[in-house]
Amino acid sequence: MRLATFVVLSFVVLMASTAFALPSFMGYRGINRVVDARPIGEGEIAFGLMARYWASTNEIDGMVFRYADHSPTLDDTLDVADKEHYADGHFVIGYGLTNFLELGARLSYAVNYYERDLVQPRGLISGRWDGVDGISDARIGMKLGFTPTPSNELVWLGLQNWWSFAPSSNETTTSEDYDGRWFDDMPMFEMRRPSISTGHTSFGVGALISLDCAQVWPSTPLRFHTNVGWAHYKQTFDMIDFRFAYDDSSEVVTFSDSVPVHLNVEDNVLEAGAGIEFPTKFAIPFVEYSIQEYMDREGNQSVSYLTPGIRFITRSGAFMDISFDLGLTDYDFEYFDLGHELYQQGAVTEDDRIDHSPFPGGGTNDWGVGFSLAFSSDLIVPETTPTEGRISGMITSSVDGTPVPCTLSFPGTTIPTVTPDATGYYIVTVPAGSIPMTVAAEGFVPASATVVIDGGQGIVKDFSLVPAARNGMVAGTVTAQETGDPIVATVSVIDALQPITVTASADGVYQLSVPAGTWTVKAEAEGFLPKTQAVVVPADGTTVVNFELRPALQQGQVLRFNNIYFDVASANIKPESYPVLDGVVATLIENENARVQISGHTDSDGSNDYNQTLSEQRAMSVFNYLVNHGVTASRLSTLGFGETQPVVPNTSAANKAQNRRIEFTVLSVN
Repeated sequence: MRLATFVVLSFVVLMASTAFALPSFMGYRGINRVVDARPIGEGEIAFGLMARYWASTNEIDGMVFRYADHSPTLDDTLDVADKEHYADGHFVIGYGLTNFLELGARLSYAVNYYERDLVQPRGLISGRWDGVDGISDARIGMKLGFTPTPSNELVWLGLQNWWSFAPSSNETTTSEDYDGRWFDDMPMFEMRRPSISTGHTSFGVGALISLDCAQVWPSTPLRFHTNVGWAHYKQTFDMIDFRFAYDDSSEVVTFSDSVPVHLNVEDNVLEAGAGIEFPTKFAIPFVEYSIQEYMDREGNQSVSYLTPGIRFITRSGAFMDISFDLGLTDYDFEYFDLGHELYQQGAVTEDDRIDHSPFPGGGTNDWGVGFSLAFSSDLIVPETTPTEGRISGMITSSVDGTPVPCTLSFPGTTIPTVTPDATGYYIVTVPAGSIPMTVAAEGFVPASATVVIDGGQGIVKDFSLVPAARNGMVAGTVTAQETGDPIVATVSVIDALQPITVTASADGVYQLSVPAGTWTVKAEAEGFLPKTQAVVVPADGTTVVNFELRPALQQGQVLRFNNIYFDVASANIKPESYPVLDGVVATLIENENARVQISGHTDSDGSNDYNQTLSEQRAMSVFNYLVNHGVTASRLSTLGFGETQPVVPNTSAANKAQNRRIEFTVLSVN
């Protein structure tokens, strides 16, 4: 029944109290026993279940049974190998109160069982189990952590303290038979940890140092932790000790000199540890060394373990630890027996019994395994949408496909300039979006492109550069069309990748150097309408282009024409007037935004009504001519003034000819 109970409880503790290395056994951020000086972070929380199972074997070669009179041994050939089994489970929780202050707490459950090899001096009855289980202690504490190197967070320093309360519980006892060392209803203090707790409070403080090498050297993702501290533990022991004797002839054991023992034991313990972590993407292998040095015990007794392990982490914040404990210090089960062995030999003092009392956490076990499950919010890695992509490709000559030494730039962005390698290959990481690209190489025509790329996308963009042609010349003059006077105009090539512009001299002469090819050249000057012309420029040659610019119309400007002729007493336009009107058509088409009023005027011959009607008809004839030759009708309006607005008196035939006229008044130019 006891064996079944132990198996069930061990399984419950191991599976329901599985643990994690972050936080540590105390609940702080750390490995197992070693605490990380780095705080978990404000508002962050970590919690989980952790468990360990330990096993040890006590071998007694030539078991000794002492008589009350210290006679020789009865049998020095009896060998006994008893086994001890322990399981610890902790529920731990850590919380970041601020960026430098972390709180921790734990509640612990323990299972201690002793598996007896023999239960009678001469018998071979084996497999008897005795043990106890229950809540071992509750502990709370806090940790301060800060970095003296805030620029890189390489070094972290910290302080921790804790306080624990152990509820009172019964110590482990035998049940019925003599076990070779102790007797019925006597506490089994030969165990490393014979009881669960003794109803006392304990406390401790410690200093912490951590190094996070990855903060400075990303290629060396190692973390080192060192802890040094002091703890004060209290225990109470109550027992009945005795001496016994064995009668060889009757094989009867007798007891004598029983004495009650009540001890209050206080231990000052130096606690230290060191650990190394090697973080990778999904797992963190670690090695930890820890030691407890009992300063008040004879010979400064100690308990130490070497603990390798591995922590498996996830993006969700959950993780699992698997570790192995190897005991590094010896345990003498005869020494930690509350002075029982000394009492068999003679007098024993209270100090002797205190010096031979079990350690608060038990003596060093031979080996142990640990398993942990936990969650820590600061390990959560949010799913993010990639914000960058990669553009790659080749930059070669369009003539023979060979690599071209060049530079690739990204105008209007902060992306640094890229130089392709010797094979012409380039690759660049860019933010998602529309990326302008320009390739410039000596002796080649610059090339440009715009690439639209999404986060996480890779795009191939090749450039085939065209060799730049040799230059030629464009030269000529710029004059006013109506007068032939030179104009100081600006002449430019409007379809060149880079601006090519020159200003004509005072005599209207200009000269431009442009790459050989077909270009569009434009001349423009204030008060004149701009003019463009396509030209072919041969390499090392000169193309002559002369520009004649028409004046630009101005609002309110009046253009008078008395050389637009009509048939006598008619609105029919005579053919000799067509060249004049064609010039008006060209002027209006070039001034495409101008609105014009067409006014008809007559001399004083005839009646007023006749002259009024004739002027309106002639204005309409001009309107129709302009519209039929390409001028938009909505830009034109007509008005007849008859003989009411002569420019000179109608006193002679010459004057009357000036008054018979058509006028164009510019109403607007926008």
